[in-house]
Amino acid sequence: MTLLFVRHGESTWNVEGRFQGRQDPPLSELGERQARAVAQRLASVDHPAAIVSSPLSRARRTAEVIGAACELPVAFDERLVEISHGDWEGLLRTEIAARWPEALERWHASPQAVRFPNGENLDQVQARFESFMSDVPARKTPLVVCTHDVIIRLATLWAGGRPMTRFASLKSDNAALTEIAFADGLPRLVRANDAQHLDGLRSDLARQAL
Repeated sequence: MTLLFVRHGESTWNVEGRFQGRQDPPLSELGERQARAVAQRLASVDHPAAIVSSPLSRARRTAEVIGAACELPVAFDERLVEISHGDWEGLLRTEIAARWPEALERWHASPQAVRFPNGENLDQVQARFESFMSDVPARKTPLVVCTHDVIIRLATLWAGGRPMTRFASLKSDNAALTEIAFADGLPRLVRANDAQHLDGLRSDLARQAL
C-alpha cells in the first residue's frame, strides 16, 4: 500500500502571509503552475490509482488538476482539512505578532503545546489524520492524498516514528510529494517533501504564515 501526500499549490493567502486554516482562498497563478507540475510528475512517474482530497478549494483545485492528468476522479474527505486557526484565520502574520505575540512564539517553538484561540491543536488534527488512515486499506493504491501543511507534517512524523516535538523542524513545500509505504502493516517514510518537479516553481515558505 502506497500513499502519495501532496500539499496544495500556493494560494493567494500564502503569498500575502495570512493564516488560512478553514478559510478558502484560491490558488495563486504560481499555485496553478505548481499543480500542473506535480500532476505531470504523478501521471508520468507514479501512476496513482485513486485520489482523495481535502474539500477546501486550494486542495480541491490541485487535486482536480492531478485528476485530469491521471484520468481519475477525485473523492473528498473532511478529515483532510487544514488545522483550524480559529481567531487567527484571515489575519496577516504581522497582525498576529502584534495581537498574540506570546502565542505566536509558542507556535513556532513548541507547537504541540498550542491550541489556537477558538481553533484546534495538533492532537485534534492527529486524531482526524489517524481516523482517515484507518480507512485507507479500503481504497485503491497508489493513493494520492491532496491536503495541507499541518496534515503532511504530522503524517511525516507518524510514518517515521518521530515525536510531535519534531513538528517545527519539518517543512512542506507547496505541491511537493511525501510518500508513505506499508510493509507487514507498518508505515515507512519513503520520501519527504520531494520537490524535484518544481524546478523554478518553488514558493518562498518564509513569506507564508505557517
